[in-house]
Amino acid sequence: MSMLYLVRHGQASAGTHDYDRLSPLGRQQSELLGQWWIKQGFVPDHSYHGSLLRQRDTASLALKPLAPQLQPEVHDGLNEYQHRIIDTHFGAGSNDEQPESMSFEDYVSIMQRWRDHPSEPGQSEIEPWADFAARGWQTMLDLHGRQADKERHVFFTSGGIIATVMAAVLGLDFAHTIDAIWRIRNTSITTIHYDGTQARLIEFNTVPHLQAHHDPSLITLI
Repeated sequence: MSMLYLVRHGQASAGTHDYDRLSPLGRQQSELLGQWWIKQGFVPDHSYHGSLLRQRDTASLALKPLAPQLQPEVHDGLNEYQHRIIDTHFGAGSNDEQPESMSFEDYVSIMQRWRDHPSEPGQSEIEPWADFAARGWQTMLDLHGRQADKERHVFFTSGGIIATVMAAVLGLDFAHTIDAIWRIRNTSITTIHYDGTQARLIEFNTVPHLQAHHDPSLITLI
């Protein structure tokens, strides 16, 4: 029996030349997660993160105070989809100066066009939606299988991966999967019980480490 903990990265640097960096608030969120885990007496048995900088730094900041000796395993399968490529091909793209300017309706339209886009020779830079939708959960199963004797597995990843994992576990349709991506909070924890055969959702998108400070500004979505 294992508990799988999916952690979204801290707030990234939207509106700058390089989104794939934690903002000062994102670093604080990650540190607060580690402090919360210390108070709960929680130490993972094994951890993983994607190759994106924001995922790696979230893992480093959260794990450092409670398990400095723990070296997370890195796997590209935990990476987010390449949103700039998807936005460029299937929509006007997000506004880098005002990252919250895209409406949910615009986002759904972009994702629908991505889903419905046929794979074509010469466009290998566009990961098919179906491949992305299956990638996160399959990666987690593969990584868990290497350390199946461990009880607590923590995966530092991104909102799209977490949402598609939920879709695989709960049988969500496309609309509910996209809605979940839009709503997953920075450094939120989603917990799954996995016995090697069946997966059951325990908690989704929780941020107790942020709520404990009674400061709404700590809770972000980008």
